[in-house]
This record gives sequence, C-alpha cells and structure tokens, in this order.
Amino acid sequence: MAGYECGEPPCLHVAVDYRRKRFAVFLETGDGELIYIPLERLEKAYKEASELLSKRFREARGDEVDAIAEEVLGAEPLEEE
Repeated sequence: MAGYECGEPPCLHVAVDYRRKRFAVFLETGDGELIYIPLERLEKAYKEASELLSKRFREARGDEVDAIAEEVLGAEPLEEE
C-alpha cells in the first residue's frame, strides 16, 4: 500500500481516490490485514468517546484494555505460542 506506512499497528488509514473524489477508511492490524470501517461507525464511536471524556472518563491503558475487552465485550485472551 504505497504511501501508507503502519509503524505501530493497529493503524487507521484514509485511502483517497482523488480522481474520483472518494475515500475509504481502513484499520490495519498487526498482521497487515486491512479491514474497511464505514465512516458512520467511526463518527459514532468518536461521538461516544467525546461524550465520555466530557464526563471526566479517561481512556483505558495497558492491562485495563484487556480487562474491558473481557468484561464488556466477552473477549477471551489469546494464548501466546
């Protein structure tokens, strides 16, 4: 993907087709997989996060992220090989 480097995955890329005046947003994983993210989903997530910040919430960090993923989303930790 020329021009789109992902030094610290995951990365968000806004890929632009200037000739046709269109764009698409992609999430690049650590494995180099590209996942299309509809803009309305990004806008909704940003609005929710902004509202929480205005209510004095803070973004989770480190192990807190894993705990939230497990408790709220029901995710299970990956076993390292």
